[in-house]
Amino acid sequence: MLQIQLGAERPADPDDSLGRTTLGWHPGMGEEEAWQAGRGIWKFNADRALAQDEVQIINTEGTVLAVAEISGISKHGDRYALEGDLLHGDPRVGRPTPSPHLSRNPVTYI
Repeated sequence: MLQIQLGAERPADPDDSLGRTTLGWHPGMGEEEAWQAGRGIWKFNADRALAQDEVQIINTEGTVLAVAEISGISKHGDRYALEGDLLHGDPRVGRPTPSPHLSRNPVTYI
C-alpha cells in the first residue's frame, strides 16, 4: 500500500496542473476532497507506486481521510499524480491508520 500524509491546508500554486486551489487537509474534509488533495503532485518511484494496489491518504494525526485503488499515474514535469478510484465509504476512513507514517517524506510505501 502507498500512504500519503497531508499537512495543513495551504494555497496551491496558481498554475497547479491538477487545477486545485488549495493543498493539504482541513478538519471536516470529505473523502473526495482528500483524494483530490492527496493524489498528487509528488516525487515518487513510478514503478513502485504502480506496484501498489491502494493508496491511503492520512493527515498528520494519523487519521485515514480517504482510500483509493490505484489504476495508473500521470506525469507532471518531474513529478507524478495518482490515477484511481476512490473507495467511497471505506471503513478505514475516519479511523487511525494501523500503519503509522514513519517517513519524513509525505509519500511512503507500507
